[in-house]
Amino acid sequence: MQHPALPQDGDVLISNPSATVEHDICIFPQPPHMTCANHDQAIAAGRQLAEERHVDAWLTEDNRHFMRIATYRN
Repeated sequence: MQHPALPQDGDVLISNPSATVEHDICIFPQPPHMTCANHDQAIAAGRQLAEERHVDAWLTEDNRHFMRIATYRN
């Protein structure tokens, strides 16, 4: 099964919306519901949330380019 190159509704999206080290986590396409203090915490929390929800986790630094960092979709 081939996965799409962009987040699907319900996927976990980790983003860095500003020049700070904080990262936001949202359930795509909803607004952020969690902010992590740094990149490593955001990746760990995003992967865990994606695993719990059985979806994919994605990372973006500019909201135009997306990198899948975990796949838990059934």
